[in-house]
Amino acid sequence: MPDDLVVQINPSRVAMIGTDAKPCRCVSLQGEIGKDVACTIYANRSSPCREFEASWEGGMHNPSCDAARAAYGLPPLTPPGANEPHWPDDGAEVA
Repeated sequence: MPDDLVVQINPSRVAMIGTDAKPCRCVSLQGEIGKDVACTIYANRSSPCREFEASWEGGMHNPSCDAARAAYGLPPLTPPGANEPHWPDDGAEVA
């Protein structure tokens, strides 16, 4: 990470500028949250960013993702297929 993008947390750790503040907003995040955002250093992002997965990515729920979205007034992500209509199985009786 370039020194101009990080803040020292302790002698052996740094954080992206903006992630240590409230509200949290990484200096490398460009755009309007909830509309169109992109990481300007995505290919070179730090390990915490690489390790943080959006909810349902890889099939797993991430409560921290829900909390981060809620901080910006966004609803939690839903599992794939959760918002699709469900039809009865072939041969099942429909009332």
